[in-house]
Amino acid sequence: MMKTLLERFRELPDYRKCKQLKFNVGEVMYMSLLAMLSGANGYSDIALWIKSKKEELRKVLGHGFIPPAYTTIRNIYLNIDLEALNKMFEDWSHEIARKEGLSNLNIVSSDGKTMRGSRNKTKDEKARHIVSLFLSKEKITLAQTKVDDKSNEIPALLELLDSLKLENCVITVDAMHTQKKL
Repeated sequence: MMKTLLERFRELPDYRKCKQLKFNVGEVMYMSLLAMLSGANGYSDIALWIKSKKEELRKVLGHGFIPPAYTTIRNIYLNIDLEALNKMFEDWSHEIARKEGLSNLNIVSSDGKTMRGSRNKTKDEKARHIVSLFLSKEKITLAQTKVDDKSNEIPALLELLDSLKLENCVITVDAMHTQKKL
């Protein structure tokens, strides 16, 4: 499952113009994910974790590499194509669901969260708020979308549900979504 995710990360488009690149954007994102799952909280923590796991990561990545500096990780996070990343993640989770025989989904939960650390003070941007759909039993996120700044979770969730075209499942929602119109 994780090998498939690494392959998907490697397919992410590279925003950088330079041809002599030391790091694959997708591989840095993959290593960052592993670091965050291990408790890393910021760019420096991610860089330290990657450096401490250099030998293990060489085996997983299949090639030698120099651990990226925290500034490289930060720049990748600030410039990554978020739509491509979201699409990649959705495709991967749907592929896993198909492989596991989850075509008849039982319980799909929805929830909205404000992403910790996503506020950008220099660009005067608020923290990002996302809505996601989650397979409760399988513990997999099916899809997620950003809530528009001047909106709320309701239209974002409706759009997300329309895009997935789910059948034969029970969808749980927060009290916010229990309005008569919905």
